[in-house]
Amino acid sequence: MDLSIAYVSYLELGLRLICAAAAGALLGLDRELRHRKVGMRTYMIVSLGAAGFTLITMEMSMEAQALELGADPTRIMQGLVGAIGFLGAGAIIQGDERVGGMATAASLWVAGGVGMASGLGYYVHAVLLALIAAGILAMSRVMSSRGRNDRPDISD
Repeated sequence: MDLSIAYVSYLELGLRLICAAAAGALLGLDRELRHRKVGMRTYMIVSLGAAGFTLITMEMSMEAQALELGADPTRIMQGLVGAIGFLGAGAIIQGDERVGGMATAASLWVAGGVGMASGLGYYVHAVLLALIAAGILAMSRVMSSRGRNDRPDISD
């Protein structure tokens, strides 16, 4: 059994996965502090999973190129983006008559992007994406709590 990898070294592999989990944690921190059902653990797992699938995809692509099979890694990444969107749909569809969970769905989708960036070795992209998204979530929480008293009740 050959345990060698062609795409990145084992050290780089570990760094990319750790970056994905850490950036996912940063993205989920706001939700964790507010004791939401979908919290830091979920964001870490989504980001880590996206990084893992991206790394596996790139590894498979390298092997396919060596065998001259002509693989296209972007097709698997497209599927990954759709699958993360499916997770977000689960956050939106709650079974009652109101639509909610849009921010959760969107931020889960961003967590997937963070993981993909980490998996490709784009550390600065991953961390900046997580920081900006976390900032938006924190800012929107402040804005919505300020505006609650100003909005008319339309929950009929």
